[in-house]
Amino acid sequence: MRKELAVMLLIFIAGFSLALGGEVYEKVQEGNQLWHQGKYQDAFGKYTEALSVARGKSEAQIHYNLGDSLYKQEKYEDALKEFEQALPSADTALKEKIYYNMGNSYFRIGIAKRDIEQLKKSAESYQKALMLDPKDQDAKHNLEVVRRHIKLQMQQPPPPQPQPQGNQQQKQQSKEEQKKQDQQQQQSQSDKEKEQQKQGQAGQQRELTKEEAERILKSLSEQEKQELKKMMEAQGISSPSGKDW
Repeated sequence: MRKELAVMLLIFIAGFSLALGGEVYEKVQEGNQLWHQGKYQDAFGKYTEALSVARGKSEAQIHYNLGDSLYKQEKYEDALKEFEQALPSADTALKEKIYYNMGNSYFRIGIAKRDIEQLKKSAESYQKALMLDPKDQDAKHNLEVVRRHIKLQMQQPPPPQPQPQGNQQQKQQSKEEQKKQDQQQQQSQSDKEKEQQKQGQAGQQRELTKEEAERILKSLSEQEKQELKKMMEAQGISSPSGKDW
């Protein structure tokens, strides 16, 4: 059984004859050599040079090769643009290859983005390739693979939609307001506790009056009287009724 990705990575390189023109032929052959060496960006440069001097049918073949080199760089959307430009003037054999590689490109985009519409375009491209060459087993295999992925995507729930910017701003504003209210409540509670503490301390530090000292004196022992006397003298209060303790 063939592996899925091995077939999906299959790419064709269009060949050229000397009849297309010596300069175009040479640049395309240089590009093909670089492509086979894995130097896809350099190959793209050579194909671009060839396109600048190409005319007629050769333009379709060069656009096709440009698409191939972009595909190998994983620039699938750019590759599709080159394949589409190659279609109008391509012959039947080249069109079949173009549709095949368009199917590959749409497949890669659809898988990366989980985009079922791109997968459907991939399936359509393989079908068009099979209409031009019903014996293309690779196109048949890839079409089956894409259909399986479409079925799997249809069974999965859609990804969550991003919320509008306005809703996000409202949520952020609500969070900030709640945070501000919490801070104000904490500050108010802290201020209240400090005030209560101050009042408690003030009550503890209040000095005795003469009347209070006389009342306390009656219930004290001799030793306690002496201690109270010392305390009052320290506070600047004279002995009650002018008496000594």
